[in-house]
Amino acid sequence: MVRLAKRVTDLPPYLFAQIDEAARRARSNGLDIVHMGIGDPDQDPPEWIRRILAEEVMRSGSHRYPSYKGHPQLLEAALHYLDRRFGVNRLNLDNVCTTIGSKEGLANLAPAVLNPGDSFIAPDPSYPVFATLARQIGALEVSLPLTADNHYAPNLADELTEYQLQSARVIYVNYPHNPSGCAPDKAYLQNVVDCARQNDLIVVSDLAYAEIYYGAEPPISLLSLDGALECVIEFHSFSKSFNMTGWRCGFAAGHPDLVRGLTQIKTNIDSGVFNAIQVAMARVLADPHCDEFLSDNRLMYAKRLDRVLTVLAQLGLEYNRPGGAIYVWCRIPNGDRDSIAWASALLDATGLVIGPGRGYGVHGEGWFRLSLTTPDADIDRAMELLAQFMRRN
Repeated sequence: MVRLAKRVTDLPPYLFAQIDEAARRARSNGLDIVHMGIGDPDQDPPEWIRRILAEEVMRSGSHRYPSYKGHPQLLEAALHYLDRRFGVNRLNLDNVCTTIGSKEGLANLAPAVLNPGDSFIAPDPSYPVFATLARQIGALEVSLPLTADNHYAPNLADELTEYQLQSARVIYVNYPHNPSGCAPDKAYLQNVVDCARQNDLIVVSDLAYAEIYYGAEPPISLLSLDGALECVIEFHSFSKSFNMTGWRCGFAAGHPDLVRGLTQIKTNIDSGVFNAIQVAMARVLADPHCDEFLSDNRLMYAKRLDRVLTVLAQLGLEYNRPGGAIYVWCRIPNGDRDSIAWASALLDATGLVIGPGRGYGVHGEGWFRLSLTTPDADIDRAMELLAQFMRRN
């Protein structure tokens, strides 16, 4: 008899795989599906970026094993990007490595910084992978509630006990925040870093939405803050900002020991990112058209955001206006309702796929998430379906 390891049988289903499966079943039952449940950009990278990749794919020598740490050209480009974009100019090659997107990097970092029985602090609600990966290796979760009442940016000392802070080994931070879109100011993030240093915490920062924001002030890298290099490792991903979730490419930067630990785990598990993709991304970051493309992409999402928020306001729904990322976080009417049941009823009645708040944590209950990675016509249709469902329920 085949028996899977307990760590696998105890592993919860991946939320977004469940959402995709629910959509597949609904489609097989004859429903016309409108998908606003997953953050997967519907737009391709622009032609000039795809042309660069095509050139690198055709280059002789691109198809051998990549360097375990990352292609030197991309590592240098990542350092220049951090300097140009965030003013982080104290780093060298010891402070950076490439990753197969943020998700892989976060997965491989967990065993590098946590032992079985260690405790870690994870925001709730949040991208579910943070807590799942850490629990998988036997670490113990301390939940940090992120709510509308604390504006999704809580004071750590107010929400956690002194014992929890001092006994934890790692804290996960994700701003702009998935799912709420909160993008706090520099003073708040500096307080997080200061608290981590005082309590000997490793800060794992997921900055997957660094280039998607809705105000004049762009998101902040924790690496730009005083003392951050003593305790921070930060993950950057090209997936969402550059419309290339399928390319699977990003980088991690921060304290050299943390980068070294991540790289050591990775050398035993994977063989890195295809060289052609790494060199292509290095060229993209250095290209004079890069900032223009990112700006145009932000403008597209800002217009989609306005379309969604206008209808939500007309429907009288409570929502959190995002400062960044690609989501709208909404309270279910009569917000004490079961979000998974409500999302299932919405899907069965209309074909509209959303993200139920409970899937992002206990404190996500009563809310749902809409993704803006949906064509304009589908967004308009989705808002019509939501309005119809609310009128009937």
